[in-house]
Amino acid sequence: MSRKVNISVDNLPDSLRGQIHGVESAIDNESLALFTDNKDVRISLENTNHGLRAYSNTFNHYDLWGRFVRSGHKKLPLEEAPKKTIITRRISEKVDGILYDGEIKITPAVVSSKKDGEETEFLVWPSDREEKVERALIRLASKGKIVKINFKSGIQYAVIFSMNELAQELKAVGQSMPYPQIKESLEALQGSKLSFKYRATDTKNSDVDDSFYESNMNFLSSLHFSGKKGQGGNIKCVACLNAFVHNMIDNLEYKGYYFNSAQELKRGLSRWMMLRLYHLWRYAAPGKTYHFRLLSIMEKYGSIYSTDEITDNKLKALRRDMTTTMKDLIEKGAISEYNISNVKDDETGRIIDYVYEMHPSTQFCEEILALNKHNKRIEIQGGKRLVETAEIIDEDILEAIVKK
Repeated sequence: MSRKVNISVDNLPDSLRGQIHGVESAIDNESLALFTDNKDVRISLENTNHGLRAYSNTFNHYDLWGRFVRSGHKKLPLEEAPKKTIITRRISEKVDGILYDGEIKITPAVVSSKKDGEETEFLVWPSDREEKVERALIRLASKGKIVKINFKSGIQYAVIFSMNELAQELKAVGQSMPYPQIKESLEALQGSKLSFKYRATDTKNSDVDDSFYESNMNFLSSLHFSGKKGQGGNIKCVACLNAFVHNMIDNLEYKGYYFNSAQELKRGLSRWMMLRLYHLWRYAAPGKTYHFRLLSIMEKYGSIYSTDEITDNKLKALRRDMTTTMKDLIEKGAISEYNISNVKDDETGRIIDYVYEMHPSTQFCEEILALNKHNKRIEIQGGKRLVETAEIIDEDILEAIVKK
């Protein structure tokens, strides 16, 4: 595990120093200490199928939303912008007994870069490239490169890193990018806007009223660079996380996963599915299976929309994509096998969807067991987990016990 960052106001970029009262690292801050605690989730070196896995965190429902653009426009000159630039997607996820239902809107960033030797402004939608950079950024934060900054305007959590450190995290999982692309991806994350509104329903307790949420924010709250000309990878960066992610860190609304296992996969759908398994399949064990419907999962991923007409050819193409992903997950050691069953239209008998049943591998079950133990320990240390088996004693009995 990397040593946690110990930083002062003096070595922050000039754009930040005048706005700050103080800085706390994970050494000093309890919430960040829990977020960067990964000492108990290493896979034993004795198991040659595992080796040591790089640990990171994934945010409960936030990372399951279709926040990234999978098809269509990803980068366009401003003059070629379509009439409709905002992408709208549904939210429908059930996590830890809470059903999240609503919609998100993704607004692209305006980024300036050179085209034919001239500075040109582009619309950039957060896509697979930005997702890779965001995952690597959170990986750095999980290793300890995160601080709490007390701005005059309020408190924010920020990831402190160099361009070289971020490039190395990407390179370690076979996702190497030149510095200009990494910088543009960061700028796209900071400039892209995420708007969402959803209802949260407690499916385990009907007595609890539904909660409604609506927010507008950027993927990254702000971005700051400092360094000397010609240093390249030595440029220091500060990426302030948005308020939603900040609150999820404070409320322990995140889970651990093995960064290498998910991010080493070459295909975007395979990486996303692996992260999803780490996040939702927390009861993976021999004999237990995980089910999903193809069209539903592809809509969550962002390949299709609920309003799309799914022709036979489109359905076959989606199945081919998922077949490749299933093979990737088997090769990676996440699942041992999978089965597919047809969903047919009652009137025509035509196949309109597929149901997938996945069987976990022994390796994945062991990883989930280690992650669950670690997660429980973090919750106990953070005071979140209540003792569910506590015995309730009647007041009269309690009084009699006290009198004895």
